Amino acid sequence: MLSLLIVVFLIFALICEGFYIPGTAPVDYEEGAEMEVFGTKLYSLKSQLPKDYYSAPFCVVSDENRSKKKKYHASLGSLLEGERKELTLYTFNMNVDEKCRVLCARDLRKNEFRSIMSLARDEYLVRLSLDNMPLITKGENNDESEYFVLGYPLFTKSEEKGVLLNNHISFKVLIHRPKFSASDLSQLGGSGEFFRVVGFEAIATSVKHTVGTDNVVKTCTAEGLDTSGGPLTVKSVTGASDGAGGKDPIIYTYDISFEESAISWATRWDHLLKVDSSFRKVQWFSIINSCLIVFFLTLLVALVLLRTVWRDFARYNNLDNLEEVRDESGWKTVNGDVFRAPFLMELLAVFCGTGVQLIVVTVATLLFALLGFFSPANRGGLLTGMLVFWAFSSVCNGFAGARLYTFLEGTRRNTVTWLSAVGLSGFAFGIFFLLNVIAMFLHSTDAVPFFSLLLIVGMWFGISVPLAYVGSFLGYKLEKREAPCRTNSVPREIPKYSAIPPSVFTILAGILPFGVIFIQLVFILNSIWQGQLYYMFGFLFLVFVLLSITASETSIVITYLTLVSEDYLWWWKSFFASGSIGIYVFLYSIIFLVTQPMLREMHGVSIGIYVAYMLLISIATMILVGTIGFYASFLFVLNIYSSIHVD
Repeated sequence: MLSLLIVVFLIFALICEGFYIPGTAPVDYEEGAEMEVFGTKLYSLKSQLPKDYYSAPFCVVSDENRSKKKKYHASLGSLLEGERKELTLYTFNMNVDEKCRVLCARDLRKNEFRSIMSLARDEYLVRLSLDNMPLITKGENNDESEYFVLGYPLFTKSEEKGVLLNNHISFKVLIHRPKFSASDLSQLGGSGEFFRVVGFEAIATSVKHTVGTDNVVKTCTAEGLDTSGGPLTVKSVTGASDGAGGKDPIIYTYDISFEESAISWATRWDHLLKVDSSFRKVQWFSIINSCLIVFFLTLLVALVLLRTVWRDFARYNNLDNLEEVRDESGWKTVNGDVFRAPFLMELLAVFCGTGVQLIVVTVATLLFALLGFFSPANRGGLLTGMLVFWAFSSVCNGFAGARLYTFLEGTRRNTVTWLSAVGLSGFAFGIFFLLNVIAMFLHSTDAVPFFSLLLIVGMWFGISVPLAYVGSFLGYKLEKREAPCRTNSVPREIPKYSAIPPSVFTILAGILPFGVIFIQLVFILNSIWQGQLYYMFGFLFLVFVLLSITASETSIVITYLTLVSEDYLWWWKSFFASGSIGIYVFLYSIIFLVTQPMLREMHGVSIGIYVAYMLLISIATMILVGTIGFYASFLFVLNIYSSIHVD
């Protein structure tokens, strides 16, 4: 049965790994129609502080022209990702090629010297978008395979000339000619040819332009760009190293070419989301590795654990004389203490309630992503969806925490409800607010606007907290589930059964679920911290299922071994047997930080941002996986003690 389920999930992952529903309707441009180019942000792998597009010394759109344009609003998710939508001076006309068009010429102001040197030192890239398609720059690996990066480099390093400013951009727009009927053309209000944008590429070049006495740029000729004057160095623009004054003006130019493509609008994101063959092999290796871990754990539970438990059932339920009763040992001997409330039971109830909420958010996010609702065309949609799911799933948090706390016969219900509502949310918001203040001080677009911050607080206290209280009310109102065994008034003494503290085995057990997610964790970290697109949700969903099975079986094994040793303190052990995965996630994130060449060069503030967010992710992972393991062990304990005769 397990093998059949694994095969079904493998097929499901293969089908779903690249499916998505486009997030916006297509825009049809008549030949010669004006097209707008937007700057989303400046970003760097050496700095986790994205900058506004106009933080660089670009040509600025006048307020008059900007006011004539339609106002564009970014989603909450894109704002949290540090993206903005700033109109640029680049103007394209559909299917009209141009060579060496002058954008503007400007001198570097004194207050921009330090800024441009900082951008050059951290090797910032510029992200642009056209018709909601991100600009990409292509390159080749050593094995001649093609790769791309989002945006184009603002600077280029040269051993001879130093740092060069890329002031000439060669744009290439891939377009597709859709098939229209006569009625379609009449509805569009035109009779000419229409095209759709299906790709946006660029090559950045550094050119030292020369200007004649008639203020005409001589390096822009009818044949194209003249590069005989050499590149434009940052030193020539900023002047002396102390910023005493600039020498050369910055002249921005660009080429634009259009190329018809067989790619349709509905599949224009596919080449950006296409997984490299080597990555695909790694993914399948990860899946096979995870399946092997699940298989061997299942064998352990089925062939050893369950066989032992059934043998115990037969022995415990057939004790014929008093002498056998006195010699009774094993997990049945702790039946009078196994359901005794654990230490810090309020915290356990809060953790488990929050874990249920995280499970709901994870499953909902993965399912919606598999159905294509979080298309990359919908910028920030994934993060926005997760926030919405988190707010409305708080009712599950309150309900699960209340049900467990009722079973434990706790009396501090208001404390548990309040901590469930604001515990992890408050910790996450505290980290986010602190980093937001730092980003605001450093003029980064990671700083969320004030009204967006109010929206987040409103979702928290206006939706999440009330729903947590509603869930708690429903959980406390239901009838308490009775334990199958009565709890003794005097706690039983726990014998010492190992020279090694049990907590050591509990923490080491987390290696098993970590081994299941290790490869996926690498891809996710690359996506978050190195600007790579991640859209392999089919694989991720399958790995989550395998992780849930592994966490459940690991916690059950640890719980059984604990009870067999006549130790009834299994509650927290079952939680941390799988929840200790959070320790390994955080430790690996530190290893990832020091082993990635670009991340090693991050400055102190960026490292602080990295560590803070990875700490938050690790704690959330611990709570989520620990909750899965705890409830699996809880059901296991309820079932085995319900199946024996207790005098």
